[in-house]
Amino acid sequence: MTCYPITANFSHWWLTTRQSWNRLHAVPGDALTSDQLHEAIDSGDPLLRDTACGREYSLAYPGLGSRFGMPRCVKCCTKLGIPTGEGSPVNEAAATRTHHVP
Repeated sequence: MTCYPITANFSHWWLTTRQSWNRLHAVPGDALTSDQLHEAIDSGDPLLRDTACGREYSLAYPGLGSRFGMPRCVKCCTKLGIPTGEGSPVNEAAATRTHHVP
């Protein structure tokens, strides 16, 4: 359950805009450190970063429900060559994974 830039998230952060909070945008993993993210959260300062869709936004780390249910930006997904969907890619995979009991 993460929006961190792990391999399963295509090495991108999946953050939402502070203003509209309506979709997840991909931010290159090397554009932000965990320390910078935590500092922005703690201070309440805007976290300005460029996204894969080519825009600069004031971003925020999404909550649990948003990490699973908020739609990903179509332009970010297109730029990364991944399907559109809901939640960060790793969380979408976890939410749709089924377990079979023999």
